[in-house]
Amino acid sequence: MLGGGAARGWAHIGAIRALHDAGIKPDVVCGTSIGALVGAVYANGDLDWLEEWVSRLTWQTVVRLLDLRISGGLLGGRKVIQLFADKFNGRSIAQLNMPFAAVATELDTGREIWLQDGSTVDSVRASIAIPGIFTPVWHNGVWLVDGGLCNPVPVSVARGMRADCVIAIDLNNDILNGRDFGGAVVETPALDPTAPPPVSLRRNGKPWPRWLAPADSAVTDDVRVAPARSARVPSMLSSIAQSIDIMQVRITRSRLAGEPADILIQPRLGGMGIFDFHRAAPAIEEGRAAVEYMLPAIRARLGIE
Repeated sequence: MLGGGAARGWAHIGAIRALHDAGIKPDVVCGTSIGALVGAVYANGDLDWLEEWVSRLTWQTVVRLLDLRISGGLLGGRKVIQLFADKFNGRSIAQLNMPFAAVATELDTGREIWLQDGSTVDSVRASIAIPGIFTPVWHNGVWLVDGGLCNPVPVSVARGMRADCVIAIDLNNDILNGRDFGGAVVETPALDPTAPPPVSLRRNGKPWPRWLAPADSAVTDDVRVAPARSARVPSMLSSIAQSIDIMQVRITRSRLAGEPADILIQPRLGGMGIFDFHRAAPAIEEGRAAVEYMLPAIRARLGIE
């Protein structure tokens, strides 16, 4: 089963690839948030398409997919979800190639909701509705938001789907450790100490608004430049992102302590932000590496020579 973690969820692609390469194919799949999205695409037989699409993403194309809102959340999510709606082509969960479930949270009560029937795209949209970022989803008379609020790594859902061996992928293991991701920490030489840091530019040559730009660091496809700590007030987006990270780590550790998986895969994604959707390649590689590291334990648990 596939855990939540926003952009870190591209690691699920590499993890699934590594399992398949080892001759291990899940019988059921479930997921929370980005795990629900990747899981639904996988259950629909479109993992090749997803990997190709995410590999082409840039920071600029990600921002162009955003549809800003005033109420309910910063983003409506219409542009993003429409891409996946076209691939699902109206299929219900029952019409997918394998049993699938998505986890969402009932906003009014905090109740955990398992979405195992009905529209695939609607279920995924509810599961990825990060509070304050994506608008909630009205479903069967209640408002639903991101499943990561209650069950970021849904081992219990896999057990409920009668899985004999649960292989869980936790994307949140080391995200608060400050580890650099995708390369070494780089000290950028300052030719002019008074010069402002480099900024990402739009196609018209103007900079992105500060709240949309990568927070307090320069990001490339391969290297994230770690900034010095600053007393400057964090941007709105970086504050939200770090708060979500803290929440995900605490809830994940609590749930896994009470509901352990048979095999726990933990990609090292400690320097990747939740909005770094344009950095798919290193995330996919980390997912693959994490599974390959655990293959002896997986084979032993499954009785595979």
